[in-house]
Amino acid sequence: MNGNRIIVHGLIKYNDGYLLTKRSKEESVYQEYWDIPGGLAEYKELPKEALKREVKEEVGLDVTPTIVIHEDSNYDKKKDMVFIRLVYICEFNGNINDIVLDEKEHTEYRIIKSLDELKNEKIVPFIYELFNSL
Repeated sequence: MNGNRIIVHGLIKYNDGYLLTKRSKEESVYQEYWDIPGGLAEYKELPKEALKREVKEEVGLDVTPTIVIHEDSNYDKKKDMVFIRLVYICEFNGNINDIVLDEKEHTEYRIIKSLDELKNEKIVPFIYELFNSL
């Protein structure tokens, strides 16, 4: 199979911090790394709709994606595919206590102001660039 796949992520601001989730041991890549909610867009699914779905599935929140704040892409030789990542700022007006994690995907969450709060923890690489640009 070849072609392009879109990966969407949401940086969800809550008060003075941002929501990060810890990937479970069951994930296919980056097991037990800190990440932000997101995943692959399905066939014929628009990126913002995919992100709303992914956030709802992963953490149980309803968000509104606004602007793209990060883009990167890479070619996976094994899969003969280009993966394009879009990261949106997401508006969230609910209560952070409404989070319900999909335990197959994530084991915990934190609201952080800085990556310094995750010292000695594993963090998905693109998150460093994302936080450095905030």
